[in-house]
Amino acid sequence: MSKKISLGQIADFSEGKATVIQVEGTAIIINRVKDEFYAVENRCPHMGLPLGANKVEGTVITCQFHGSKFDMCTGENLDWVTSFAGAKLPEWSRRLVAMGKKPTPIKTLRVLSENGQLFIEI
Repeated sequence: MSKKISLGQIADFSEGKATVIQVEGTAIIINRVKDEFYAVENRCPHMGLPLGANKVEGTVITCQFHGSKFDMCTGENLDWVTSFAGAKLPEWSRRLVAMGKKPTPIKTLRVLSENGQLFIEI
């Protein structure tokens, strides 16, 4: 059964600036694109490190550690382990840094807006 939790006023979330918030002990990234809101768990499936809200362009979020890219609407993995600590990896070494892990989606969460308020379902 899902639970609806208030995140605050819609006006508190600026377009083009993703925000990390804590929701019942879990770090969530909220991203506003025009009048749509997207939420994902702030955890990369590659090694469990935080994705980082400063690496969001439109609805695509990039892991700050290994360059994996994800669609915040669907959670789909768009590109898997392309860099290490910001340095681009040659194609041959990408499999090594991936440590045998297959491309995996990120967890998305449903965002609702009602009467100027923003809510998330967990």
